[in-house]
Amino acid sequence: MPKHHYEIATQKDDPELRRLLRESPFEGSISLSFEREPNYFLASAIEGPFHETVVVRDSKTCEILGIGDRSVRPLYLNGEIKDIGYFSGLRANKEYQVGLAVARFLGKGFEGQRERHKDGRTKFYLMSIVSDNNPAKRLLDSNLPHYPRLFPHTHMFTYAIHPARPKKEPKIKITRATPDLIPAIIDCLQRNGIRRQFFPHWTQQTLLSSLTPGLSISNFFLAQNAGRIRGCFALWDQQACKQTVVRKYSGNIAHYRKLINFLSPLGFWASLPDSGTRLNQCFACFLAVDADDLEIFSALLHALYNEAARLKYDYFLIGLAKDNPFHSIVKTYRPITYESDIYLAAWEDGFDEVAHIDSRPSGVEIALL
Repeated sequence: MPKHHYEIATQKDDPELRRLLRESPFEGSISLSFEREPNYFLASAIEGPFHETVVVRDSKTCEILGIGDRSVRPLYLNGEIKDIGYFSGLRANKEYQVGLAVARFLGKGFEGQRERHKDGRTKFYLMSIVSDNNPAKRLLDSNLPHYPRLFPHTHMFTYAIHPARPKKEPKIKITRATPDLIPAIIDCLQRNGIRRQFFPHWTQQTLLSSLTPGLSISNFFLAQNAGRIRGCFALWDQQACKQTVVRKYSGNIAHYRKLINFLSPLGFWASLPDSGTRLNQCFACFLAVDADDLEIFSALLHALYNEAARLKYDYFLIGLAKDNPFHSIVKTYRPITYESDIYLAAWEDGFDEVAHIDSRPSGVEIALL
């Protein structure tokens, strides 16, 4: 294994960073690469107002062997606004993805992250791991030198819904937001966000800003009653800076792909595009519903489904933690389900704060991960 070192990525590293994303797909029956075209750093603000990318380089060739992002943003924690970190985007060249090589490689990466952590911006970090990726879980929870300790937080369900065709309008009237309603939307997000752990804290200055590229006020749908917003939900298309690309098919999916595409007009799923094709998808996010009212959520989801169908998206994605009350409604849309586990990653200076997190339900937002 060559000698290597870590450093902070800069704009000159952009082509190599994007190449590494293209060449490091997540393998499965449908192998997907999560890319950042046309510039790696354009999507950084989505993860937080503070963001940096640590790269591990071959000390001889200066080739980037792997990357890992560190970001910090204000979230609700125990009902208060705290700056919380997020570790994401772990990628490595194929030669460092197995065995002892990956353990040593990650150790070098976490050595860099631990050094950067000394800036005191946050006490701990959120980290998401695919639920069935047991080797990664064992490695990351191995307490090897420089590795943070992982504390389980919640189990996350990401639902991909294919909006085949518009449905009849919901019984509850849902309206599009207008600029004059931004203060009321912020109030709805804040009073509901405070009830959940790690729900993003939004203000009038940050809701529609450089932190939310591609988002506009017309993307928000509202349930109102007696002049008060009782629920909001938005469609957010991030494809201008973040894309999901199909790299290959395998197993039964590859074998039956032509049949699946022949039947797709029936509306149960989108057709499976050729390898190298970007999925046309967006996020359903900024979800806030007073008292977790099921009828209001159902109407909001109905409205977003119709809008996604009108715009001809292949899928829109919703993320719900296991303790969210809305799963039964989402499942009526026959989604494809992707499961992950959210951990809190901390070194010694963060153990005490993690230990004092109360039992409020999780409000982690997948559109920011």
